[in-house]
Amino acid sequence: MTGFKLVLAFIGRRPLTWAFHALTLALGVAVITALLLLSEGLSRRFDRDLAHIDLVVGAKGSPLQLILSTVFALDNATGNIPLQTAEAVEHHPLVKFAVPVSLGDNYQGYRILGTWPSYGELYGAELAQGRWWPANTPMETVIGSEVARKFHMHLGQVFAGWHGLTMGGELHADTPYTVVGILKPTGAIIDRLVLTDISSVWKVHEHEAVKEEGLTPDEASAHRQVTAVLIKYKSTLGAIILPNMVKAMPDIQAAVPAMETARLVTLLGTGADVLRGFGLGLLGLSALGFFVALFAAVNQRHRELALLRALGARPGRLFALVAGEGLLLGLIGGLAGVALGRGAAMIAAAASSDTGGPALAVPAFGAAELTIVAAAVLLGFLASILPGLMAYRVNPAQTLQTG
Repeated sequence: MTGFKLVLAFIGRRPLTWAFHALTLALGVAVITALLLLSEGLSRRFDRDLAHIDLVVGAKGSPLQLILSTVFALDNATGNIPLQTAEAVEHHPLVKFAVPVSLGDNYQGYRILGTWPSYGELYGAELAQGRWWPANTPMETVIGSEVARKFHMHLGQVFAGWHGLTMGGELHADTPYTVVGILKPTGAIIDRLVLTDISSVWKVHEHEAVKEEGLTPDEASAHRQVTAVLIKYKSTLGAIILPNMVKAMPDIQAAVPAMETARLVTLLGTGADVLRGFGLGLLGLSALGFFVALFAAVNQRHRELALLRALGARPGRLFALVAGEGLLLGLIGGLAGVALGRGAAMIAAAASSDTGGPALAVPAFGAAELTIVAAAVLLGFLASILPGLMAYRVNPAQTLQTG
């Protein structure tokens, strides 16, 4: 009988025991794998959504909230800033590219973003169908690929938005939008947005101001606002001068996306560290379980191991049989754990986009997961060393005589 068949025979005698220990190992590997995949997917998501935006200028409040709301579409805005203030920042000589954004409504939970067609340049967006709206043309929309796919939207479709950034607000039935363009997928936040001219947002909400606050149309127009301005610097000098210039202005702030994203990753990392520690604890527990089970198995097989020695098997072969059990169980647990972890990551990634959230793309199987499987195999081998040495030192004469 070959060594591999012997190993399978040994495992087959106690299938439930070995299945339990392999499952424990698999769960630890799954936790670590899922965290790794989600962290990498989130990092790639952030990189795509930032789109080299150097600065965001918006209303005073939490800088992180400003970035989350205007760049990642994940939070409520900190407020609005006057259009005149936004234009003053946009026209600064150190600004290479600036585009205003205005939030306030949603369609089926996906943000309606008032902006300019140049917003698409941030993400290299291309039209799959239709066209962009002409400048200052309200109530025409270009739909992100994910929104179009999920709701089966088409050119010419007319729809109304809901007030607020989540479903449940007032339906703006008297100011409907018309779809004039649908974008190709980019893998970035723009896929999950409904884009429209910034004048559309003013039109919808100026109507409310006239109706609810008693302002005249001229007064409402004079108080036009935007949520924020997304800026790219012309040179590194902009990083020094522009934030300080904005800081000196009343009621507005400048937030650096790269810095706030780093803060967010740190905040998320605290919870991830706890889960990672839990996964490592399961790995340690599984290694201990392997060791105890292999130790007990070698004790029970003393006579069989001694018989193998008497039939000519060398001590190294006995060690290899025990080590083979550990290696095989480590491989099974590692592969099963990676499969479970990848499945959990894919479910979490799919769930994240159900309501317009930060859809994550789970990375393809790669070197990181191979390393995790190799680590699980190594763990199984390490757990088998002492039991393997016990098998190596079996004295056939003494064991068979006393057996």
